[in-house]
Amino acid sequence: MRLPTRRVLAIDAGSRRVKLLVMHSDFGRLRIMRRELVDLRTEGLVSAAEMSAHLGSVIAGLGHPPLAVVIPEHLSASHVIDLPPGPESDVKKQIGDEAIKLSGVSESKIIYDFARLESADSTRQHFWVTLCPEDSIRSQMLQLGIDHEDVCEVTTTANALITAHRVASPSAPRAILIHLGAQTTVLAGVQGGQGAFASSVQMGGDFFMRAIARGRGLTEEGAEELKRTENLFTGANACPELIEAVDGWVAEIKRQLRDALKQNHGLGPADSLEIIWSGSGFEQPGLVEQISKRGLHMRQWPQDTVLDGVSCPSGFEVALGSALQAFGYSSQLVSLLPEDYRQGWRKRVGRQRMEMASIVLIVLCAMALGFGIWRKLGLIDRKQTFLEEIRSTQEAADANKTLSAELLSRYRALRPVLAAQQNTKDTLKTLALLQQTRTNANLWYLVLADQQTYFSFPDLDTVSESNRAASATIGLDFIMPARAAALTNRFVGEVVPANPGFIAELCLTGQADPVRRTLQELVTSLKQNPLFSQADLLSDDLRRNVADPRLLVPDRHYVIALDFAEAEFHQPAFDKARSVAGDAAAARRPRLGDATTHKEAR
Repeated sequence: MRLPTRRVLAIDAGSRRVKLLVMHSDFGRLRIMRRELVDLRTEGLVSAAEMSAHLGSVIAGLGHPPLAVVIPEHLSASHVIDLPPGPESDVKKQIGDEAIKLSGVSESKIIYDFARLESADSTRQHFWVTLCPEDSIRSQMLQLGIDHEDVCEVTTTANALITAHRVASPSAPRAILIHLGAQTTVLAGVQGGQGAFASSVQMGGDFFMRAIARGRGLTEEGAEELKRTENLFTGANACPELIEAVDGWVAEIKRQLRDALKQNHGLGPADSLEIIWSGSGFEQPGLVEQISKRGLHMRQWPQDTVLDGVSCPSGFEVALGSALQAFGYSSQLVSLLPEDYRQGWRKRVGRQRMEMASIVLIVLCAMALGFGIWRKLGLIDRKQTFLEEIRSTQEAADANKTLSAELLSRYRALRPVLAAQQNTKDTLKTLALLQQTRTNANLWYLVLADQQTYFSFPDLDTVSESNRAASATIGLDFIMPARAAALTNRFVGEVVPANPGFIAELCLTGQADPVRRTLQELVTSLKQNPLFSQADLLSDDLRRNVADPRLLVPDRHYVIALDFAEAEFHQPAFDKARSVAGDAAAARRPRLGDATTHKEAR
């Protein structure tokens, strides 16, 4: 679906030839899609019905594009009128009255249009007015057989020439345009890129052809063929009748120019004006040179680039101007489109704009839907990727859990052996350390036992006479765990506050102050040893009477609790919750020592 003004078929119908030009606009970039020159006599299109049938087939083959129709200049009139300054509401009425006066026709309906002209005179308003009887426009459409087509623009030959020249030569502000057709010669004055005057002379290419036919005694077809092929202005083939006809034509053109220059002083003198010719009539050999000899110097219509790479085809200047005017490339856009065609065109434009808006909306919705689907597919793909990653991670976690459980099982089986080895190592280091401290001070150890055995061993007051005698017979100062296992435990059912480590009972001799200092130094040195995590005096409520009273010195008997520092394998690995719970329980458990102050007080 294309907007109506995206493609235009311009029709320039003459008495001998019909020029068709299809122009397309892609958002302002113009292209000539097709041009066709139909010679009515060559094609055998003599009657109006045959010509309209041919045009109908061409229009149908192009898909019935909007039409821009050119009305012959002699059927219309274009003038510059001056109005006094006034409100815009009165301009249309004043121009309508002036148009009726200029036309001289009151019985038939006049179609007119106007455009404001730029002027340095601030005391007057200048308007370019073009008018034509409505019957003439409709008759032209009926003759071409396009009265039922979509016509978007109706203009005159002069207005089309002015529009084409403005686009082709924007740097040439003043010029006279002469277009030679078969029956009529059209003159148009351009000032500042705007129309200054327009007129027509009923003398064209057929006027020269008939002069040749009279002079040479030929038929019109023969005279036309001779006119196209031979130079009849010089030499032995010169035709006096043709030269006389050209001289008459030049005289009439000069007269028209003089009258136009008198009425339009802004055009300046005729010598400074550039005269540009167009039309197939000037293609006659020697015609332009003969006209120049008669003092009318002209140059050909510019054939270089017109707009956006579009070049003006020779002979299609009027058709190109009407197409450009339909696209809006005119500074003084005047349209002679009848009102019913104008309303129909507005309806078509509105309908197709609505259709175009609906198509754009559908495309936008489709794009939004496609974008949403693309986003959803992307999300699904990402979720699938995440799901695969989670699945692979879960499989790796399960494998890691299985391996960890196997390693933990093996470690649990090996941990008691490591703990026993560490306990043996710590026991040997403890024995060596205590032996060293014994040699450095006046003290002796009565008991050295692991804490589990110590707190499980009953007091000597409860031991039987046989056991006491055995103990006295053996005479050991060290009670080992094997000895404690054979004795009864009066703490069965109670919570034994034992840690991995030893309980050492010792005696010191001497005065109270030296003894206290020696004991403090001993405890301090044991605390600083990395072998022990805690070294302190045991409180009185936790002490056991396991030493032989005969070896005791009153008020010089002390008990030290030595807690081994924990190794990594003392806590079960891969069991954080259990480790945290164990740490919390250890924090709540009462300490074995904290009796230093009490002992010192004693």
